[in-house]
Amino acid sequence: MKHGGLTDGAGQLKMAADKLEEAWEAARPSWDDIVSRTMEAEQIKPLFDQLQSTLDAVSRLSVTLSAACRECEDERGT
Repeated sequence: MKHGGLTDGAGQLKMAADKLEEAWEAARPSWDDIVSRTMEAEQIKPLFDQLQSTLDAVSRLSVTLSAACRECEDERGT
């Protein structure tokens, strides 16, 4: 069983998050008002926190799936 799609998707998600972060940082100097600060506090920061949690979980799941695949292959080989 291949689980490359799991890590491939996580990589795409990370790249999208990096692009969003770059765009947000580029907008920050010219957009500094209560609306931008509210958006950052209520939308951007929670999104990045959730993305990090998700990427951490995908990483742990990938390790678990790899170990399970190796164990299954070992059992078939004996």
